[in-house]
Amino acid sequence: MARIPEMHVPKARIKALAGVLLGIVAAYLVAIALGAAYRESEIVDVLISLALPPIVLFIVYQGSEKQFVFCVASLVIAGLCVAIGPALGISRAGLSLVLLTIGSMAVPVVVDLLAVDMGRQIHVHRPLAQMAQVAFLLALFPLAGWKLMSAHATILKEDERLVGELAGHVTAEGNMLVVDKLDRKTGDRALRRLAIRTKDKVYPLSDADVESVRETRTVRTTTNARGSEATEITRQQEDRMRLILKLQGTGIPEEVVLFSHRGPLTIAEAKVW
Repeated sequence: MARIPEMHVPKARIKALAGVLLGIVAAYLVAIALGAAYRESEIVDVLISLALPPIVLFIVYQGSEKQFVFCVASLVIAGLCVAIGPALGISRAGLSLVLLTIGSMAVPVVVDLLAVDMGRQIHVHRPLAQMAQVAFLLALFPLAGWKLMSAHATILKEDERLVGELAGHVTAEGNMLVVDKLDRKTGDRALRRLAIRTKDKVYPLSDADVESVRETRTVRTTTNARGSEATEITRQQEDRMRLILKLQGTGIPEEVVLFSHRGPLTIAEAKVW
């Protein structure tokens, strides 16, 4: 039996450890993205955004040694973009999410093409590819479960407070229910998370018409300077949201239930007379 040179063993271990590290980082970032998406009721869109890049790269690099590593790398990019996107002012919905998904697919391909253009080849050794794949699969489920449970604990507190706040803003106008005087952040959360249930039907607030209302407030500021008081009156304008939900084929019921949900799961609810 041929003897393996001793210098090759450390290199193989380093490549295997690099694969393990890549897999764990990818699993952690995907778990963070799933937890954040569940918290903000965006789980379906984010799942598609995370799953699409590795699926496409798996097909593009079919039979290549780079196949699994590029798939895991795309998950690192997608998870990172989804996790930190809102902090950078990037939405996890609509065109922004589409661009994030395309970018996660494109970056590994662009790096590969640039290497070819410079006359080089990216070689991925088997230990790195195998360990990255195994580490990702083993780490994903416990990390995702941990992040989803943490997100659920936060959701219970946030949604109970959100439902309680909006219950005092629901009024009836004709055959419409109106949720009035909401700041932009509260209104956006209400559109994603809340619905109104009558005896006959459930109306998601995402179906409501949205109006923007600008309110002017008078602010009186009193300052003390050298024993004398000075009063300054200023006017501030604030943008408020108004949600108008039209009830179909029915009058205004005596009571409705305002509730928050994630898919079919009800988180918090309050009756509104």
